Amino acid sequence: MQLSVILAATTLVASVFAADAVSPLKAVPHNLLWPRPQQFTSGSTDYSINPATVKFTVSGGNADVLAKAQARYVANALALSCNAAADGAITSVTVSVTGTDPSDLAQADESYSLSTSATGVTITAAHTVGALRAIETLGQLTAPVQKLPFHVKTDAAGCATAAAAGFQAGFVIPSGPWTISDKPSYSYRGVSLDTSRNYIPVSGIQKTLDAMASTKLNVLHWHIVDATSFPVVSTSYPDLATSAYSPLAVYSYDDVKAVIAYAADRGIRVIPEFDTPAHANAYSFSKGLAPYVLCVNGGAAGTTSFWPTCPEPPCGNVNIADPGAAPAFGALVKEYSALFTDSVFHMGGDEIERFCLGTSKEYVNLAHPGVTDFNTVFNASTNTPSATFEKQLTATYQVYADTIRKALPAGKVAQYWEDIVLSEGVTVPAGSIIQVWNSWDNTAQKNSLQKVLDLNAKGAGYKIVDTNNDYYYLDGGSGAWLTDRGFGPGGDSWKENYWTKFKTWERVYTHDPRKSRQENTTDTDGTGLAGPLTGDLSAIIGASAAIWGERIDSSNLDVKLWPRAAAAAEALWSADSFPDPTQKDFFEALPRLQVFRDRLVSRGYGAEALQPTWCRTQQCGAAFSGYPAGLAYGNQKPTAW
Repeated sequence: MQLSVILAATTLVASVFAADAVSPLKAVPHNLLWPRPQQFTSGSTDYSINPATVKFTVSGGNADVLAKAQARYVANALALSCNAAADGAITSVTVSVTGTDPSDLAQADESYSLSTSATGVTITAAHTVGALRAIETLGQLTAPVQKLPFHVKTDAAGCATAAAAGFQAGFVIPSGPWTISDKPSYSYRGVSLDTSRNYIPVSGIQKTLDAMASTKLNVLHWHIVDATSFPVVSTSYPDLATSAYSPLAVYSYDDVKAVIAYAADRGIRVIPEFDTPAHANAYSFSKGLAPYVLCVNGGAAGTTSFWPTCPEPPCGNVNIADPGAAPAFGALVKEYSALFTDSVFHMGGDEIERFCLGTSKEYVNLAHPGVTDFNTVFNASTNTPSATFEKQLTATYQVYADTIRKALPAGKVAQYWEDIVLSEGVTVPAGSIIQVWNSWDNTAQKNSLQKVLDLNAKGAGYKIVDTNNDYYYLDGGSGAWLTDRGFGPGGDSWKENYWTKFKTWERVYTHDPRKSRQENTTDTDGTGLAGPLTGDLSAIIGASAAIWGERIDSSNLDVKLWPRAAAAAEALWSADSFPDPTQKDFFEALPRLQVFRDRLVSRGYGAEALQPTWCRTQQCGAAFSGYPAGLAYGNQKPTAW
């Protein structure tokens, strides 16, 4: 029975490929580059290079930042294998930055050109950040003559062992000469990192930034606080830090500045998120903010559990009807928008807790004065808000949002989760960034991204970042973290809903925010597709892969994030190379992703293994899948590096 099913599936796959052939991409020699450049040519000659002695000459740009990039280039190369003592044929790297760097990284030009010859490498970029991207590319072009196994260190002892075993030392830029002209397809290519559910030390954040830089991701969306903890020092409300898990699990101002500077050296922006009005429990630890926080630790309307007060414990929602709330929380916005230097500040705005507000006298008495029977406003027994409740919620939230936003300095752009404009009907200024996270809406027959595009068609003027939970939530797949049975959303513990299942690198890789069709995830396998997106798709500026922290800390962050975040990185950087993202050739991509993953592991990352080692020299699965001979890369053996 199983064999017949397999044979049927094989025949089906073969017929699909035969009917809808994948257009082959230009091969990347030795599978060296990730993300693949927009344009490149290569040759047939290997040129030796000694990373430790090659001379960098820099003109223009930020000399200090580029000197650090050179040091990383050397260290990353020498982590792969043993170096040769002699100088290589390529003895120089000339870096020319022709323009003046903008003060705002969001405005930086990441494009670059790179060429190699028999004796040198030439890099040209308009801005320093473009040169950084080029040096990352140079690092990927620099290949060991013979890569050491992961378990052998490249120190003196390891290299002596390797030499005795016949390993050849040294590095080359293979298949030269190269010419590369490159730039990103999307300007916003990020990782959303949660450090509240479980604390991530500064070293872990910096390690993540290094990996992001290696694959040309350029935005760290730092979800620094949540209902569970407020692990950062505040000068406005010093007692907020008492909600941290430990006095040793608190980010100081110097810690934050160190993360921002570390990121900037790698051309990465840091956008902080201080979420209100929901996810607010941790704010209650401050005497100055506690009067404005409702439903602390759940338990609205006399219940003793978090549900249905909020999606997960410990709840907490700002009483947005209290006129003192927005100024009080605005003090935090003012404080942290000064500390975090990026031109964008994320103000949250997701998952308003209607049950909490509708069953709290503190909110209802202010939002619905004169009401004596709360049930006429919000039916607690059925968790049903009335039309009056919804209308007033929008009006009340509009006042709160407008007031708290005034705490942002002039020129700072606000970023929000989609809920504020889609679920709550609040209007925010044109130019605001809306981060979408929900997938298919059965009632509207649209996904959230399309719904924001529809608002833009009516003149909203929003920019959009895609964090669709059906493609970009990389923390899923670990099962439930709550211990209840059948008590919560979807009839089971949170994290068991379909959209939190494990997202394979292939699923992430084939999603393009502009080109992919709307996903109808009402299907049990989540693969049904509706129509293409419509509207001004240029409003979609990129995407961010999310790694939420309920079951993530520094011990397993690497394996959950890498190399799948790299799949998102190429999908966003190289999108213009793929006319149809659903037709990307996994057989072409996987060997390159393997090489990139090897680089991460050599640097000490616990990046997930993708296949058995045997597959590095054999094209695993091609014959079994019925991949037609000669079609793209399906029957080619990968080149071992």
